[in-house]
Amino acid sequence: MPRTGVVRSICRADRQSGGLSLRHLSFRSPGTFASAKCFPTGTAGTNRGFTLLELLVSMALVAIVAGLSFSIMTAITSAWKAHKARIGAFGDARVVFESLTNRLSQATLNTYWDYDNRGAPTRYLRKSELHFIQGRASSLISTIPDVVGNSVFFCAPLGINENEAYRPLFKMLSACGFYVRFGKDENRPPFVDGRIANRYRFRLCQFLEPGERLRVYEAGLQGNWYSTDLTDWSFPMAENIIGLILRVRYPDGSGNAETYDYDSRAGIGSNSPPVTMHQLPPVISVTLVAIDEDSARRLAEKYGDTMPPILPAADAFISADRYEDDLSNWEEALKKFPLKIDYRILTADVYLRGAKWSSQ
Repeated sequence: MPRTGVVRSICRADRQSGGLSLRHLSFRSPGTFASAKCFPTGTAGTNRGFTLLELLVSMALVAIVAGLSFSIMTAITSAWKAHKARIGAFGDARVVFESLTNRLSQATLNTYWDYDNRGAPTRYLRKSELHFIQGRASSLISTIPDVVGNSVFFCAPLGINENEAYRPLFKMLSACGFYVRFGKDENRPPFVDGRIANRYRFRLCQFLEPGERLRVYEAGLQGNWYSTDLTDWSFPMAENIIGLILRVRYPDGSGNAETYDYDSRAGIGSNSPPVTMHQLPPVISVTLVAIDEDSARRLAEKYGDTMPPILPAADAFISADRYEDDLSNWEEALKKFPLKIDYRILTADVYLRGAKWSSQ
């Protein structure tokens, strides 16, 4: 049979069977039949599609998966935003805490040894014209109302000055101090008065007295040399700082107990001056307590220009050996406060670089 007859026979068989179809023919050369493949086209079940029930079930599963994915993404986004807000809320507190501890570590007294009486000397004593003092703000500050917690005032080579000719003196001796007060914003521009209600907040303030105005050398002022310029040369560093706790710590075995009060001029003129006279404290433990702006706003809405009752008890932070208990009790009071208070506590030990502590 000729090759063309073979092709005709296969195709005829396909037509007669009704179930085969000539799908593929390939020829090695023109006019030459190489191969032919026939596949079933009408076999039962090969053209079967999805039923309506299967489509509905598939759509339901896709919807469930999409809903779960959306819920997870929403929860992750909300958690990230909340975390970012918390970081931002206490970001200022962390910045000023670093600034406070850095400047405190630069305190100096420039202590030297001299005769107790140059006319009739009997012994050597430590002497200094500078001063370091810390204690309860209400006791050290009389010119500013509503101060809370502890405060500290000292001299340091910060290079603060008014005269441009002195700007190259970047180590010029200046006065510095820190305290917390409650009140309205004193530094807002005058044109907003009467248009925007004043914001009553707790604020951490810094005192910076330029070197040209340094009053620590004035003998008549003694312990309160900083009071004269305190109002004019203070400014708020951060809002929503509700507590500053300063605790002096001594080396182990020194025989000195931890204390919240320290005065390097205490005992001047005494025949038996204390060991702290004209000495810097070796270590100061600094604790800063901050709340977020949302908490401050809720407090302001309820208490207005009245100081809200979120401070520690009146007998707290008086005895340094009860520091841990007093801080724990304050935390419990903040947690149980009727209005939700979100707070952070920052603590660090500051080693004063200029301290040459001696127990003698």
